[in-house]
Amino acid sequence: MGFETADLGQEQNSAELQWICRNMLQTRFQTFRDAEIHASFYPYIGLTHTIRRKGTLWIVRVSDHCRRAPRDVLEAILLILACKVMRRRPPEDIASTYERYRQDPRVEECVRKRRMRQGRKRINASPGKYHSLPKLYAELNRRYFNDQIEISNLGWGMRPSWRRLGHYDPTHHAIAISPVLDSPRVPGFVVAYILYHELLHALYEVKGVNGRKRHHHAEYLKAERAFPDYHDAKKFIAAYCRARRKL
Repeated sequence: MGFETADLGQEQNSAELQWICRNMLQTRFQTFRDAEIHASFYPYIGLTHTIRRKGTLWIVRVSDHCRRAPRDVLEAILLILACKVMRRRPPEDIASTYERYRQDPRVEECVRKRRMRQGRKRINASPGKYHSLPKLYAELNRRYFNDQIEISNLGWGMRPSWRRLGHYDPTHHAIAISPVLDSPRVPGFVVAYILYHELLHALYEVKGVNGRKRHHHAEYLKAERAFPDYHDAKKFIAAYCRARRKL
């Protein structure tokens, strides 16, 4: 499925994307000048775009949500990907061009609908060997949110992650906590803090400016710091993850 609103641009096919990609990358970056490049639209659930090298071939995949994106948006995506490869910050005007498209309510709605159909997060719903998420959720919801936060799916992530310790999925009202925290080495207040952090996302995701959702805004950060063990939890997490990286 591509973006279905015709007035945002004429539908692009993969051959056109390939031409735009080669024209943009090979003329602007020495790294790609003599390289073989294969570009295509790919049915990612969200607005994901990737570039990777396989031998002498560069493989570029652009979310097919962007099939009808204007050419300047496609060019912006390709330049942003190239800047990641070159470890450079993309020009501000390029980043702004893409952000305006990404934040278009019609684009967001298209992504949301696909996530509803295909993107249900796989979660291990077991309570936990060392820390019971249902129990923590009930305690936190009662103590800090007057039992007003409704989470449809709560559990441990299917894969251990040290970079993303928790995640709130607003489309499915689900929270996943990294299983690396279900350990006897992790104090209960640390798991409670991570879960509290994600519950705040569930609370504030409906609050925004001019219909726009906000994430770590000032009101959110103030509420997060109100957690009694905030500083101790942050300190433990930093040390715990740092020790893992040294293994």
